[in-house]
Amino acid sequence: MKSNYYLLTNLISEEEKRVVTSIVEHIERDEKKVNIQQIANENYVSTAFIMKMCKRLGFDGYSELFYQLTMQVKSMGNESGEGNLATLIDNYSEENVRKFCKLLSQFREQKIFAVGAGFADHVAAYMVQRLAICGFMVFNSVHFYDFMLYHEDGEKVVSNVEPSFMIAISQSGEADIVINDVKRARQQGFKVVSFTRREDSTLARLSDVYFIVDGTKQTLVGGIPNPFFGKVILAFEELMGAYIRRRSAD
Repeated sequence: MKSNYYLLTNLISEEEKRVVTSIVEHIERDEKKVNIQQIANENYVSTAFIMKMCKRLGFDGYSELFYQLTMQVKSMGNESGEGNLATLIDNYSEENVRKFCKLLSQFREQKIFAVGAGFADHVAAYMVQRLAICGFMVFNSVHFYDFMLYHEDGEKVVSNVEPSFMIAISQSGEADIVINDVKRARQQGFKVVSFTRREDSTLARLSDVYFIVDGTKQTLVGGIPNPFFGKVILAFEELMGAYIRRRSAD
């Protein structure tokens, strides 16, 4: 497959590999097309050497090789970066991803909650497990009620938990159990990240960051098949991947 960089580099000599790597490095720096003479000079080979390599690999010339490598680098960037999020989240934006990652970093040492109702509760339970594996202190909606029990502190009545942030899942964005949890959390100074299908929903309005998955404006009554819950899990995995990559880069 001509556009596969890894396969391509397995088919060429070490000297040719240096040439290809040099071209890829220019592409990764988002430079404009680098001409064949510059690549030849950088690698101490002739332009004829590069043209011969291109022909042997099945390309018409240097320009076609450069184009195919550019497409491959972009594809690799999407696979290892956040390209999949754009296909899973209707309102995807780098800013929302950045906010999500910032909240995880900000409250890494505090209690985080994930809440849902019905099938969404199973998605919340999945998020609890995923976050716990990644070292977070995370709890579900049952624990949220426990932690929100108030106790007297002198003349004040306070909560048992410091404000952090909550992840809420509701495909309609109107589930009473979820909305009540979110309202109570916001009263205590929590930040809220939500996953829903409706941008005009109460949940979206109450959220600091909301992700629209498989969006619709219709009232939802358990249609089959329903890809919402599966897509939320996939989107959450991609968001966690974005968080881990950014944390590693810091």
